[in-house]
Amino acid sequence: MTDEFESILVVTQYFPPETGASQTRWDELSKRWSEEAAVTVLTSAPDYPEGEIYDGYDNQWLRHEKRDDVDVFYTKTITSPSGDLLRRSLKFFWFMLISMAVGLRYVSPSVVIATSPQPLTGVSAWVIARIKRATFVFEIRDLWPESILAVSDFDNGFVIWLLKRTVTFLYHRADHLIIVVQAFADPLTEADVDESKISYQPNGINPEFYQISNTHTDLLSHNSTDLTVSYVGTIGRAHGLSVILDAAPKLDGVEFLIVGDGAEKETLEQAATNHDNVVFTGRCPKEEVPGILAKSDIALVHLQPNDLFKMALPSKLLESMAAELPVVLGVQGEAERVLTEANAGIVFEPGNGEALATAVRQLRENPDKRREYAVAGREYVAEHFDWDTIARNYLDTILDNPA
Repeated sequence: MTDEFESILVVTQYFPPETGASQTRWDELSKRWSEEAAVTVLTSAPDYPEGEIYDGYDNQWLRHEKRDDVDVFYTKTITSPSGDLLRRSLKFFWFMLISMAVGLRYVSPSVVIATSPQPLTGVSAWVIARIKRATFVFEIRDLWPESILAVSDFDNGFVIWLLKRTVTFLYHRADHLIIVVQAFADPLTEADVDESKISYQPNGINPEFYQISNTHTDLLSHNSTDLTVSYVGTIGRAHGLSVILDAAPKLDGVEFLIVGDGAEKETLEQAATNHDNVVFTGRCPKEEVPGILAKSDIALVHLQPNDLFKMALPSKLLESMAAELPVVLGVQGEAERVLTEANAGIVFEPGNGEALATAVRQLRENPDKRREYAVAGREYVAEHFDWDTIARNYLDTILDNPA
């Protein structure tokens, strides 16, 4: 158990009502921690990924609300669609400044946590922690500047150098470094980071949330198809979803349902004009995802072929397994290891439309195998990626409580 006076401040650019891996992670962790400590989240006015402020919110200087027992401060933001690199950069820098000011003015934490992306949250959190004499925790969800180089044509040498120096500074000054995939440990130790500061706390899952539901199933149309393959998540450059357009013409009777939004959605949707079996729904609330997955037959998880993504473990992989869906996975490395260990689907070569089509055909022709993968996947994530266990271990780590 924690002491009564423990107070945790989380500095994160992304938080609900936005949807996404980071938003889900901090919603799940903060509400569990609030049972034992005072938890405050400092974030931006919600506009991800379209760059438009969500209904019910204003882009005001500061808005405070309660999410269960968690205090949330939403700060004024520079709105930016996810594909606009310049405005996103300005948005990140602005949040670093305004979060620092708000954190110093309104909160007196004993622990300050910054989560990346984006990495400048770490600068804000470090300043707050040092002035408030609090423990500084830096959570690494992406490696920088490697991440920006992997998904863009950005080549400003000075900015890349500055980013690298910034994250290295934060690595060495953090009291705890939290990594969400085990593969991140090697780059940190190669940067001469004290290995004892590094702790692996992965993304998790709430299996009960993905129990079969009949909500919002009108998105799915089985009238002209005998199989639905669903991709649910961000549609960004890193996700390489043009692979669907390569595979779709090879699969009569198969519908690809793409649920989400992002920088590449409009381009991909235009390119799919002549693909009758590719359907875009746009972004949907998190609460509707279980219903969509429940009426799907197969889940698709994919990232561009890139060595950096071999260290990734997409949250949508865990979500699909929790929803008891077989997975066709176009990601190598850590995600491949998890899917194979779980015996929860088929791995295909990233970016290879023919390989994707072959994997879907194999599952379409073998419903018993689909069922075997589905059951095994749900059992695996329930055992290894339960949010309750992750939250408990994480809290014990940052408060230096004995396990």
